[in-house]
Amino acid sequence: MTRYLAFLALLASLAIAAAWYVQQSATAPLPVATHPASPEDTWLTDLYSQNPRETEQAAARVSALGFKALPLIRSTLQNPGSDRDRRKAALKACAVLGPVAASAVPDVAATLTDPDLTAEAAVALSFMGPDALPPLREAVRSSDSLVRREALRSIGKLRSRASLESTDVMPLLLEAMTDEDPGVRAVAATYLGILHEDPKASVPLLIAALDDFDITVRRASAAALGSFGEAAQPAIPALKKAMGDPDEDLVREAGRAIVKLQSERRAPGS
Repeated sequence: MTRYLAFLALLASLAIAAAWYVQQSATAPLPVATHPASPEDTWLTDLYSQNPRETEQAAARVSALGFKALPLIRSTLQNPGSDRDRRKAALKACAVLGPVAASAVPDVAATLTDPDLTAEAAVALSFMGPDALPPLREAVRSSDSLVRREALRSIGKLRSRASLESTDVMPLLLEAMTDEDPGVRAVAATYLGILHEDPKASVPLLIAALDDFDITVRRASAAALGSFGEAAQPAIPALKKAMGDPDEDLVREAGRAIVKLQSERRAPGS
């Protein structure tokens, strides 16, 4: 009898314990299911990482994906809710893919007017091939000086990367030498020197810019003139005048340009 009573007591204890467990399970919050990030999300996140190794691996992943990376890139750029770093990563992915990402040109161009993304968008477009020229040309006419400057810089880079015709680029650079914004004028002068094409039009504008009120324009113009060789000989008097400027960097650039031009003049067969 004693054993029977002990058995009943054990059953009662188990019943009480089971009831308590059921009650606790009903009131306790359910565990949140966690899902690992998809491979696409991983490379897009890592592409804007502060870790160089992660960035390098993500860029390699983008290159390997090629066209397959475009849906995520485009949806990210088209989504106004995407955070800034994620959108910057998508722009960087376009730069990595280059002309392969040409179909995303409209999405990238649409971000040019976002001050937080203007520079990154312009860089991306400079790698994306000739399809990037039309929106960049339009952006050069923007009322926003930041957009004009970065678009012009992108066009200058695109000239060699996409093998654009000189007639597609030079008129934009030459016109920008008289832009109201000194940053735009400085970029124009810099790329006139890098491309050193159409010296008959470029050199006089660069000589005039040695008297620009903005020092960055004067420095860029002095440096650019040194790349034109024999065609820039008429610039030597203006460059010598610039040697008297109180700005040491301008004096240095003018001196270098003079040395280049004089060596060109002395070189046999030049």
